[in-house]
Amino acid sequence: MRIEGSAYVVDLNRSQQVRNDTQQTQAVQGSRPAGRVIPFDRVEISSQAKELQKLKAEVAAMPDVRTDRVALAKQNLQSGAYRVEASALAQKMMDAYKSR
Repeated sequence: MRIEGSAYVVDLNRSQQVRNDTQQTQAVQGSRPAGRVIPFDRVEISSQAKELQKLKAEVAAMPDVRTDRVALAKQNLQSGAYRVEASALAQKMMDAYKSR
């Protein structure tokens, strides 16, 4: 994302001295007051940011639980096809505990 432009603050309580100095300078130079430049801000969203927004929306629309994988795991557990080695499980538990 790119933001262009700049914000500025106008001091509405300028002193009379500053106004007088400006008028004197313009009178000496013989010029008319310069036109005011009105700044504007512009926000431009890059194509990468747009793609990220699209992907984020797609991920948000996905379910938190993959029911197809859960059903397959249940089926394997009930049929006895899914086996867990106790030593491998214990090692994973210890690794998870150590990484905290």
